Amino acid sequence: MVSLSLMLIFCLALAIFAVQNTAAVQLQFLLWKTQTFPLSILVILSATIGALLAFLLSIPTHTDRRRKLKQRERELQELRDALGKH
Repeated sequence: MVSLSLMLIFCLALAIFAVQNTAAVQLQFLLWKTQTFPLSILVILSATIGALLAFLLSIPTHTDRRRKLKQRERELQELRDALGKH
């Protein structure tokens, strides 16, 4: 898991980047074009969308790990109970 200090450093670097890169650019993808936006806004928006997608795609893995952990905790408790009877 990413530490809080690493996240703060990343946010600070992103803020510095935003302040230093205010040039207007036009986003173009295939036939779609946007109005001009500051470069920093596009980069921050891209980083936010990327982080959100990474979070959403990691949910199944975290759910599966949590389920397996609970199953193993139940098995461990059953073994402890069986050991305590002897």
